[in-house]
Amino acid sequence: MKTKRWSWFKGGVILGALNTFIYYLGQRLGTSGAYTKTVAKATEFFSPELVKATFLAQPGGCDAGPVDAAMLTDLRVDWQWMVVLGIFIGAFIARKLTGGGAGPAIPDTWKARFGNRSWIRYVQGFAGGVLLLLGTRLAGGCTSGHVISGTSRLAVSGLTFGLAAFAAGIPTALIIFKQRRTD
Repeated sequence: MKTKRWSWFKGGVILGALNTFIYYLGQRLGTSGAYTKTVAKATEFFSPELVKATFLAQPGGCDAGPVDAAMLTDLRVDWQWMVVLGIFIGAFIARKLTGGGAGPAIPDTWKARFGNRSWIRYVQGFAGGVLLLLGTRLAGGCTSGHVISGTSRLAVSGLTFGLAAFAAGIPTALIIFKQRRTD
C-alpha cells in the first residue's frame, strides 16, 4: 500500500520555525540530555557514588556539559522530555494523516538481505539504538542538537557532525542493503 508523503519543504519550514523559537528561548533542540538526566537519577537510587564519579564529572548530553547536580534533587519533566514525548505523538499523527499502517514487521529489502527471521531484525534494531546512544554520549550531543541547532548556528561541531553522519550513514546503508532505492 502506497501512502502519501509529506512535503519535505513544509517539514523543513516547520522544523526551522521550531528551531527559531527554541533559539529565542535560549535553548538548543535536542533530546539526549533528557535520557542522560533520567539515567543519572535512576542510577543515584542504586549508587550515589557512581553518579558523582560519572554523570556529575563527565560531559554529556546536548549541552555537552556534566549533568547539573541540582537535577538530582529536582527531576521533573522539562522541555527536553516534552520533545521526546512529541516525537512519539508526532509519529502517531503523521501515520494517521498519511494513511500509513503499521507496515510489515520485516520489509522486503530486509528479507532479501537477511531472511525472514524477525528476531534478528529486533536484535539489530536494539543494538543500533544502544550504539546510537553511546555515540551521542561520545559526541557530546544528539543529532538534533548538533545538526539542526548546531548547523543553524554555524557551530563547527554541528557542521562536522552533520558531514560525518552523512559520510558514514549513506555508504553504510548502501552496503547493508546492497541496493539503491528506486522510488
